[in-house]
Amino acid sequence: MNNPVEQFRAALADAGVILHPSATIRADGVLHRARSTDDKPGKVSCWYRLHLDAPVAGAGGSWKSGASVRWCSKRESSLTAKERAELAARILRERAEAQAEQEARHRDAAARALRVWNDSAPAAARHPYLDRKGIAPGIARQCGGALVLPIVDLAGTLHGLQFIAEDGGKKFLSGMAKQGHFIPSGGTPSPDRPLWIAEGHATACTLSALQPGVVVIAACDAGNLLSVATEARKRWSGIDLVICPDFDAIGRQKGQEAAEKARARIMKPDRLPSDLPAWVSDWNDWQQFRRQGVRS
Repeated sequence: MNNPVEQFRAALADAGVILHPSATIRADGVLHRARSTDDKPGKVSCWYRLHLDAPVAGAGGSWKSGASVRWCSKRESSLTAKERAELAARILRERAEAQAEQEARHRDAAARALRVWNDSAPAAARHPYLDRKGIAPGIARQCGGALVLPIVDLAGTLHGLQFIAEDGGKKFLSGMAKQGHFIPSGGTPSPDRPLWIAEGHATACTLSALQPGVVVIAACDAGNLLSVATEARKRWSGIDLVICPDFDAIGRQKGQEAAEKARARIMKPDRLPSDLPAWVSDWNDWQQFRRQGVRS
């Protein structure tokens, strides 16, 4: 494979940044957005920049997954001193430009989130998803048939939204900053109350109802547990912090990692019966099983 464009595309794919077959890579040194293989029509979650001037090099990534890669057509050991200096200067310049682009996307998403949040009505008490999960509307609002949940930081600043359809399908507002941010499902975090961090909103609401003396928040998914937990520990060094991951393999792995790095306790399902149905995968499922003995 001697074509540098195809070499670059392969390097992106190896890093988990898989462009859609229809995405054409333009090697003009300019930052471009591109559609990934799992982007819906009209969505572009990937970015890249490719230079053909020596040394031929590029960078790319995914705003959705956080994956990124830097690529050069030559091994670093074979670069001349001039090429190394040019490449280093280019990387610094483009890193700043990419950061500015990301921050602009986040600002735009936060502004859109505020407009949607302000235009949404309080969630219906008998919304199908809430009914199925056995939780109250709480902080949730509603836009059409979808629940609307705020995603904030520890200061309460709104950064994005999560939408939950009647059938339970979930999506985030495009372009928003999720890392370190959460859904305030059961109270406002403070240093004088225990803080429990679950993955999803329904699980957080369930734990909040079971433990009224603690504040429970939802990190949105297992991959965000660590960043939310470390932000909380950074802000309040002495806070009683508990990670409450889902029961599946990824939940256990990410939950353990978050607990270790944020110096937190972890609530494991180890003491639950070993013969639980396969659908019981989090604390909301467990509560539904205890109450009804049927799938939620």
